[in-house]
Amino acid sequence: DAWCEQIAWVPQNPFFFHESIAENIRLGNPNADFDAVQDAAKAAHLHDFIISLPNGYETRVGEAGSRLSGGEAQRLALARAYLKDAPILILDEPTSSLDPITEVALEESTKKLMEGRTVITIAHRLNTIFQADKILVLEKGNLIERGTHEELLAQNGTYAKLVRGSRFKVANRKWQAASLEPSNSQSENTPSANLPLANLQATNLQLSTSNIFLRLLGFLKGSWKKVALATLIGSGTIASSIALIGTSSWLISAAALHPSIAELQVSIVGVRFFGISRGVFRYFERLTSHQVTFSLLARLRTWFYEAIEPLAPARLMQYRSGDLLSRVVSDVETLENFYIRVVSPPLVALIVSLGTSIYLGIFYAPLGWILFAFLLASGVALPLLTRFLSRNSGSALVAVRAALHTRLVDGIQGLSDILAFGQSASRHAEIAEIGMRYGSEQERESWLTGFHSGLSLLLTNLGMWTVLIFAIRAVDAGIISGLMLAALTMIALVSFEAVAPLPLASQMLGETNAAARRLFEIVDAKTEVREQGVGSRERGLGIEKNRLPTTEDRITQLPSIEFSNLTFSYGKDDENALNDISFKVDSGKSLAVVGPSGAGKSTLMNLLLRFWEFREGDILLNGNSLHDFPADDIRAQIAVIPQQAYFFNASVRDNLRLARPDASQDEIESAAKQAQIHDFIAGLPKGYETFIGEQGARLSSGERQRLAIARAILKDAPILILDEPTANLDQITEQEVLKSLFVLMREKTSLLITHRLIGLENVEEILVLEQGKIVQRGTQAQLTREAGLYRQMLSLQNRILGGI
Repeated sequence: DAWCEQIAWVPQNPFFFHESIAENIRLGNPNADFDAVQDAAKAAHLHDFIISLPNGYETRVGEAGSRLSGGEAQRLALARAYLKDAPILILDEPTSSLDPITEVALEESTKKLMEGRTVITIAHRLNTIFQADKILVLEKGNLIERGTHEELLAQNGTYAKLVRGSRFKVANRKWQAASLEPSNSQSENTPSANLPLANLQATNLQLSTSNIFLRLLGFLKGSWKKVALATLIGSGTIASSIALIGTSSWLISAAALHPSIAELQVSIVGVRFFGISRGVFRYFERLTSHQVTFSLLARLRTWFYEAIEPLAPARLMQYRSGDLLSRVVSDVETLENFYIRVVSPPLVALIVSLGTSIYLGIFYAPLGWILFAFLLASGVALPLLTRFLSRNSGSALVAVRAALHTRLVDGIQGLSDILAFGQSASRHAEIAEIGMRYGSEQERESWLTGFHSGLSLLLTNLGMWTVLIFAIRAVDAGIISGLMLAALTMIALVSFEAVAPLPLASQMLGETNAAARRLFEIVDAKTEVREQGVGSRERGLGIEKNRLPTTEDRITQLPSIEFSNLTFSYGKDDENALNDISFKVDSGKSLAVVGPSGAGKSTLMNLLLRFWEFREGDILLNGNSLHDFPADDIRAQIAVIPQQAYFFNASVRDNLRLARPDASQDEIESAAKQAQIHDFIAGLPKGYETFIGEQGARLSSGERQRLAIARAILKDAPILILDEPTANLDQITEQEVLKSLFVLMREKTSLLITHRLIGLENVEEILVLEQGKIVQRGTQAQLTREAGLYRQMLSLQNRILGGI
């Protein structure tokens, strides 16, 4: 930590916590006051953007900064580094997600930050490092060149090759001197059109306990026969225990009178039979009840996952991954207590209590009533008392457990940032504090368990002694045979085995209700996208899903895409992310969408993929509204290269096959070759069988990007969407990949979203977005001749690259 305090780090993929913007900036210096936070944001050209948000610096950024565009996230990371004010500064691809306007705006403040510091810059974009005092060139983990910019150019080696790859031709440079300074109306002042930044709150459903109870019972549909069987076998188990003890007691009493062995033969056989049957019944009772419970829990997890799929990503942004993990694992496991302890045991207790009370009543009526009264106290009154005492503890335990899981997952995901900024001790203290609260809640639960267990034992013994006292009087009165005294007393004692689990079941009911409420809270949430032809949300439990005719019947192989008068905002109170957008991409044609960070470029992709619902205007595929198709069928027609692709902790092959599970090895390798990543994969220890870690953690950003490109190529869908496809690639690889992508785009209906204005002469039309509006459109040649935002961005980009 002492060493980390000397370093400020701007990582390539910074992690942001589901906290306010101010708290995320304060990771650089937790003791900083608000003025210092504001100064850091201003230095990063982020202040104007922040104050335009509904809650300003208190606005939550979403888990991992999911509600920020790439440029906004990069500037937030820079603000964090400014605030730390450390003597050593490490910049890892500091401008990879910035548009030219923002990059130029940050140039001066970044230089100011670098003054008087030791700076290490790691970059593909050579404009960020060419003025460095010394440049090191790495290749395959080896240092192959070192020197100043001029010295390395003179060597004419790898560095010189990279520099030549950074330069590109523009048809007409007469306008380059104009409009080189960024406008104040752009980029940093514009609220993100990427995702909503309002403080979204999870749905707070007021479900009654009875409603939850009935819904949980509803999941037993189709399993009631097994539940009934488990109840009967459970009753048989306790009945065997009662009969065993009762028969044994009678046998001992009778044997004391020294009768012939023949008179005791039946009872001896009975003891053997009931002793064996008790074990057999117990085994099959546990087997049946647990089979029902565990199969049901497995179905519940599938049902829950299927229920949350339609909520992604819009509604799930309200929840954190640790919280979702807690729900799908811990909360579902908590329901085990309901199905094992709440459903069958009360029925068993009722059957056994009535049976034993009637049996004792046959010998002497008061005995039956006395036993029934004590069974009622132990099986009804005590559980009700336990429920009253634990009315809040169950929900508190579930809430603290969820908070602990959430904090742990956050800490693991953001561990690199936490360590780099020297905040491990404070995060450890926060987790320890939540852990102490969780321990306190568990201690309270244990105390309550001990309390009702002791009270249950007291009632059991009081019941037995009361029955014994009245039975002795009945024997004295000649109503009951003396041989039955011990048997009836022991039968009364053992019968309490039936009601013994009920207080604990009652205690668990609060935790079960809280866990079920958390599951239903998500399942019952209204989906953002209106699905057509989709059946019940509970289809995972065997209810069939209705479907419209397949999309293949209604969409040609290369569909046209049309946005018609589309206006969209992420929330009712949010500003419009898109305003009256209209354009068309003809079948087999390509269109590029460019603009500053937060202009609304990625919003177009989100709407086309049906991640969000649009209500004003329309999006058409071959003249048919997207509302006419199931979302899954639309997505099946689209291959996407996202800005931040997700990779699973699986092999390279399995991650590629996510696009097309039935793809052959030859098809996989062909896609990898087009994405310029086959040679890298082939060089791995196990080739395509190599595991790449969660989220592709064992790969560099460039390798992840190329793998995402290969996945999109493998899908071979008629529509191709590219969102900053070369953002993390070096110039040489970028040119090679772009050549492959533009060849691929000629065979698709393509939409290219980018802030790098390179290679756009290969697309039929370019749209320029600013603050959610189309401000220019045309070809590369037309837009370079026309004064406007495109020419300004291109001028700035040329100035940035021209200095190399």
